[in-house]
Amino acid sequence: MIVFTMAWDLPIGHDQLHVYANKARADWIPTTLEYEGVVEVSSYRNPMEDSPQVLVMIHFQDMDAWQRYVLSQDHRRIMRELRSLGCTGFQSNVWAPSRLMPETAHPGDEPRHVEDAPSLTGL
Repeated sequence: MIVFTMAWDLPIGHDQLHVYANKARADWIPTTLEYEGVVEVSSYRNPMEDSPQVLVMIHFQDMDAWQRYVLSQDHRRIMRELRSLGCTGFQSNVWAPSRLMPETAHPGDEPRHVEDAPSLTGL
């Protein structure tokens, strides 16, 4: 699983925020979810109300799926539209599974034994 995060600050004007919210619900999120290899999309706001104000996480099945999406005309269009509405302070990151912890752990899970742990070289 590949995690792609993008963060930014919202537009300042009321009209731009209204267009932003409508575009997100009616276009950007559904368009992204249609891409082959997209597992899920989630969005978060910053409760501390500082920068960045928004974080979007897109989970992909693999690096190929992420690369297809990032190089797509749809992704370029969405980013262009975000900028034209007045969003600023863009940040992005791509995350691949750690060799130390390739799967999600939950409270109550058994810890891995040392002999089962992968080599830490090249983490």
